[in-house]
Amino acid sequence: MTVLLKVEHLQRDTDRPRGLPGARPARRLPAVRDVSFEVSAGEIVAIAGEAGSGKTALARTLGMLVRPKSGKVIFEGRDLTRLSDGALRPVRRRLQFVFSDPRTALNPQSLVRDVMLEPLRVQGLGNAQQQLVAVDQALRLVGLHSLLMERRLTSLSAGQRQHVALARVLSLRPVLIICDNPTSTLPPGAGEAFFRLMAQLRHNEGIAFLWLVSQPQIAAQYADRLGILQEGRLATLDRVERALAQWPAQLTA
Repeated sequence: MTVLLKVEHLQRDTDRPRGLPGARPARRLPAVRDVSFEVSAGEIVAIAGEAGSGKTALARTLGMLVRPKSGKVIFEGRDLTRLSDGALRPVRRRLQFVFSDPRTALNPQSLVRDVMLEPLRVQGLGNAQQQLVAVDQALRLVGLHSLLMERRLTSLSAGQRQHVALARVLSLRPVLIICDNPTSTLPPGAGEAFFRLMAQLRHNEGIAFLWLVSQPQIAAQYADRLGILQEGRLATLDRVERALAQWPAQLTA
């Protein structure tokens, strides 16, 4: 299989307060520690870690939203760590993100129409009519009707908002979508349905996914491989059955 994403010895530091505010200077601790893994075309890789394990830090570093201290993020043969912000723009069309809560990633007062059209306009893809067609197709892929475009995000349920967020990135026709705790705001049944939807998109559209999750059990039902992130380090990445068996032991090690 073709390797889409290859991460080599990725490391990023972050400042974390130590003790009471103002009591002493912040101590610099690693948020991502020597992480290496690959994601192949059409593959689903899930990486699970408890709160504070570095999942969001890893997601943001993979997308160059923050720059790593060292290491490589090679996507479709190009090392993203060496690209300028301008050079990253066309790359981000093919490498997209879904975050845990669209209300923080997107303007909650926006109309669904504006939320959906924004990435197409930023990337300069098609004319106005072609953009509307792309938006309609993307909404249908996630089971939503185009009539929803005239509503504001605040009027939607949590599940609808997350489906809009997914449709938004699908309109760009990415080959890899990185999801940071994509079901954390959803009730359990809706969360499982959302993972199932993404798995169907993998089979029907050939999209690869990297899921960063707090608990592995539901995501593991649909993933090809499962990793465990602990204190910023990828403790294991293996076949789902083997990695899942190590989950409790890894947390107590």
